[in-house]
Amino acid sequence: MNRTEHLDAKGTSAAGKLEGLQVGRAFAALAVAYFHSNVLFGGWPGVYSGWPDAVVFAIPGLKEHGYLGVPFFFAISGYVISLVVDRPTFGIREFVTKRFFRLYPVYWTILGAALVLKVFGVSMPASYKLTSILYSMTLLPHVPGSGSLLAVTWSLEFEIMFYLLVALIVPIFGLWGLAAALFGLVYWAYFYPPEIFTFNLVKTLNSDFLAGVLAYLLRKPLSYIPAAMLIGGGLYGYYLIVHGTPFAVSVGGLLFVAGLAQAKWRWDVLPLRWFAQLGDASYSLYLLHFVTLFVFVALFKKIGIPPGWMAEPVRFVYLAICIWVSLKAYQLVEKPMIQAGNRLAASRALSFETGR
Repeated sequence: MNRTEHLDAKGTSAAGKLEGLQVGRAFAALAVAYFHSNVLFGGWPGVYSGWPDAVVFAIPGLKEHGYLGVPFFFAISGYVISLVVDRPTFGIREFVTKRFFRLYPVYWTILGAALVLKVFGVSMPASYKLTSILYSMTLLPHVPGSGSLLAVTWSLEFEIMFYLLVALIVPIFGLWGLAAALFGLVYWAYFYPPEIFTFNLVKTLNSDFLAGVLAYLLRKPLSYIPAAMLIGGGLYGYYLIVHGTPFAVSVGGLLFVAGLAQAKWRWDVLPLRWFAQLGDASYSLYLLHFVTLFVFVALFKKIGIPPGWMAEPVRFVYLAICIWVSLKAYQLVEKPMIQAGNRLAASRALSFETGR
């Protein structure tokens, strides 16, 4: 998509994308990648020893809380899926088809790349048993303790179950019914946590999907609040996690997503245009940064740890490579598969309407 194309008053491009949320996706993926880059400095004991004399100048907040990019992803997903299913053309078969092509082809490609890298000595803290690999390919939730081949895919398992709820509830009860179901599951998980495995349904993390759904449902009253104020309130909500405030992150996600969705900014100018482009590839970045990380780990184990003063340059070289590889993955795999899914969904919808 040409990022210089006209944006309407809602910050939506002619291609139907909310540019503010694309930028949000980019920042979320980069935050998680930055957080995980601490593996290089021994941030995860037992995974990699790192180097003891590393001179690290970590960005405040990201080293400790960069993982908050994941619940922010969930909130964005809640908003975007609500926007999708609220359209008159929404259909279950088309929804499932598009979601499948959106998630699985690029995931399977990166999973295959991880298996190939294993042959060359790049291994990750995961089970390489055939049964584990095959189950990981489904993106279905894992029983606690079993683990998947790519550790970061735990969040995709939550996404899959959210999509299932959408497909089952929205056609009958609508978006408010979906919001009520999510609230009930979160209430159950918070006050009466079950002792059995619930396939990620009875989990408090679903409050972040709920945040995105509510941000969409309440978009009209929230539009009276300046976008900058909403975004500031959202950031403050994320900040409150340091004080252990319950569901502060979810409330922050609601405000942050609402602010980005309604912000009437020039998303087509630099550097926001770069982040919007990276937002397109944020899914690839989220998956690939973890694989790339252990390529670096394997390299340092082979050639030796660089001098301590090179720690931060190494970190940003790692992040730059992650961005470059992800943009390539988006162009070569992710984008063509999304387009294929859209064409297939459109043909199915046409066949259904004509009775073929």
